[in-house]
Amino acid sequence: MTTRKRIPPDSDINPYIAFTDMAFTLVLVVLMLVVLVTVYGRVGWDDIKYRDAQAQMVQAVRKAYQGTAAPQVNEQKNDPPGAQRWVFAQTNLFQPGTAKLTPTGRSTLLRFAGVIRNKQELWRRLRIEGHTRPTRSGERDDWLLSSQRAEQVARIFQSAGHVPPYRMAIAGRAGQNPQFRNDLNNPVNERVEFLIEYAQKEQ
Repeated sequence: MTTRKRIPPDSDINPYIAFTDMAFTLVLVVLMLVVLVTVYGRVGWDDIKYRDAQAQMVQAVRKAYQGTAAPQVNEQKNDPPGAQRWVFAQTNLFQPGTAKLTPTGRSTLLRFAGVIRNKQELWRRLRIEGHTRPTRSGERDDWLLSSQRAEQVARIFQSAGHVPPYRMAIAGRAGQNPQFRNDLNNPVNERVEFLIEYAQKEQ
């Protein structure tokens, strides 16, 4: 069994140096806490800030589709804080292998455009993404088709849906981001996604 050595009362420990060292450590800890709260707290605050807007959009979409094939919210993506992603499966949206909307697809998308238009005060920007099926080894990604589909949706939203074009952006993602990575044959991998950014414009 070991015994602790006592420091003689007349030792040469300088209390000012000890205090300075402790104060410096305390400042570093506080600074680190401030950084963490600023970074992570901002993300959390943005999510809370726009939660009501997101809930209003969900309610409006459910009312617009009333039990029919409604789009689904995808919360698994690493999207910006305060954003909400809606997914439309390719089934019946476009004619196979083309960017031409089917009558059912046009009707389905215009319902969503109506919700977007009626809730314009809630969101700042709408990004439309086209996704084609994942490619096999040796195949090329169909960037053109995915971009054309996103563009076609944007045109329908602008013309028949009356959504302002300056608040929309499009992106062709080809087969680079499948919905089901463990099931590349799943037809839902071929889809259109809408990313709604709820952050308001600065006044």
